[in-house]
Amino acid sequence: MNRTTPDDGDGPDARLRERELALERERALFAEGPVILFQWRAAEGWPVDYVSDNVRQLGYTPAQLTSGEVPFASLVHPQDLARVAEEVQRHTSAGRSYFDQEYRLIRADGEERWYYDVTHVLRDEEGRAIRYHGYILDITGRHLVEEALEDNMQELARSNAELEQFAYVASHDLQEPLRMVTSYLNLLQKRYGSSLDADAHEFIGFAVDGAVRMQKLIDDLLAYSRIGRKGMAWECVSLDEVFDAALADMQLQIADCGAEVTRDPLPVVDGDPHELRQLLENLIGNALKYRREGVVPCVHVSAEREARHWICSVSDNGIGIEARHQERVFEIFQRLHGRDRYPGTGIGLAICKKIVQHHGGRIWLESTPGEGSRFLFTLPVRNG
Repeated sequence: MNRTTPDDGDGPDARLRERELALERERALFAEGPVILFQWRAAEGWPVDYVSDNVRQLGYTPAQLTSGEVPFASLVHPQDLARVAEEVQRHTSAGRSYFDQEYRLIRADGEERWYYDVTHVLRDEEGRAIRYHGYILDITGRHLVEEALEDNMQELARSNAELEQFAYVASHDLQEPLRMVTSYLNLLQKRYGSSLDADAHEFIGFAVDGAVRMQKLIDDLLAYSRIGRKGMAWECVSLDEVFDAALADMQLQIADCGAEVTRDPLPVVDGDPHELRQLLENLIGNALKYRREGVVPCVHVSAEREARHWICSVSDNGIGIEARHQERVFEIFQRLHGRDRYPGTGIGLAICKKIVQHHGGRIWLESTPGEGSRFLFTLPVRNG
């Protein structure tokens, strides 16, 4: 009959030695690195049995902590101490083998630093916690970044609130005087038109045209400012249906220039149906506006899947755009042609860009002058 002896390397003493060797290797590994290794007993005050030498980054020596001269609990920020103790107790009682948390430690010089702590619970044969192994890493830098990000988000919220206020002013206080100017100019022309000469009629026409263009500019600025500000939850949107609705709205414009507007089967995405409809209307309308003389305008909308995105495109056979202007067209108020040739405010493509970005995508342009343009934008594939 075979018997296992301590000498054959398979008994309790051998396992204990192996465990001690593993612990020594672990201590050597953490001695010089950024991660501080702690070991403390499951007793009141969390008495420390061992701490790696790099605890000196806190301004203390290992001996100060293992002797009890500096209790570990005294290093924890007073505002975090109760929470840390509660987490240790909760996870220990729940039978967890390890848990993690974040809290602040106070260095010997008084500086507060954030640490990430992963704690392993060692238990006896009856499942009672007897010792804890903790690995803590300074994550103050990450917290500073998060605080800066939070400040930026608050600043963005303030800016958005100011933008909302602008939208209110623009939609009320600015538009009413414009309506008044236009009304009185029309009244002036109607009542005294017979006594005015050709120059006067021309001047009135210029003034009315200016007021109308200002009205259009305000409307476009309002549309631009409202993108992403409705607070609506994303919906399941069929781009086929969005395309069909856009074409229904643009029937007169399409018929006026005799255009052919077609599509391939389009995907279903998550998004704001009103914004996506505006996106297609703007891109199709842009293609119709910048058509070539003597050529039937042809516009085609298609989409293909690439990894986790749909790449949608709106292609035309219009006048095209030179490469040096292809980034500029997406900037607000940027125009490549005079108003006498192509009307507009220079905001339409900027609105398209903002809508696409609001939906987590990007938009760009491929074009050959004299042959046509292809506007491409990405939309994320639906989850599930």
